[in-house]
Amino acid sequence: MVSGVERWEFFLTFACNYIHDTMALNNLFTKGNRDKHFFPIYIKQAETAQIAAKYLQELLKSDDPEERKLLTRQIKKQETTGDELQREFYMELNSAFVTPFEREDMNDLAMSLDRFLDFINHSAKTILMYHPQRLDKQIKEIVDNIVEDANLMIELFTKLEDFKANQQEVAELCQKITHIEHVVDDIYGDYISYLFTNEKDEIELLKYKEISQVVEDTTDRAKDVADTVKCLIIKQS
Repeated sequence: MVSGVERWEFFLTFACNYIHDTMALNNLFTKGNRDKHFFPIYIKQAETAQIAAKYLQELLKSDDPEERKLLTRQIKKQETTGDELQREFYMELNSAFVTPFEREDMNDLAMSLDRFLDFINHSAKTILMYHPQRLDKQIKEIVDNIVEDANLMIELFTKLEDFKANQQEVAELCQKITHIEHVVDDIYGDYISYLFTNEKDEIELLKYKEISQVVEDTTDRAKDVADTVKCLIIKQS
């Protein structure tokens, strides 16, 4: 028969083990353990896009073909860095036991950030390829808005790391990015109307139309990032 002392010792051992295992499990699920690898990668993706966007802004200010080539190569380097960050993200996601949000949502976020950077790179390559006679102010205004999108994304993903405390700020930042896309839609529409009314050189008209289209599409990709974040927040509410 088991004595009362032995039963008491068994109970104490069981209780201690239970407390230890529970604390270990809680530590595993703490925010720091879940998020420490993912959000720094998101922020680095946004920072890489910001650097590329600023290079694109400088490219539009230059009339020197060689300087444009150099700036395009710098943008391509950032796009390559973005691909490396994407691979790093997949490795972290595949090895993580728990994640701060659903895996599919986290993957969608990383992919939308990467597409935004890809379109910045595509914009630079398009300008370099077409070598237009001029770059009108409307195209420059759109690129200025791309830079602002990238700035907002850095702030957005910094806030998203603790989205429960920053939910209102996250929503406002998403709305600002959405507003930029609407503003750019108007700039693009007015510019296309201007081109078909005033541009007499058909080849140049085609160049301007294609360049303005790709930079406008880049702000659409920024809105995709904001939309993905908004969907994620709705799921977590």
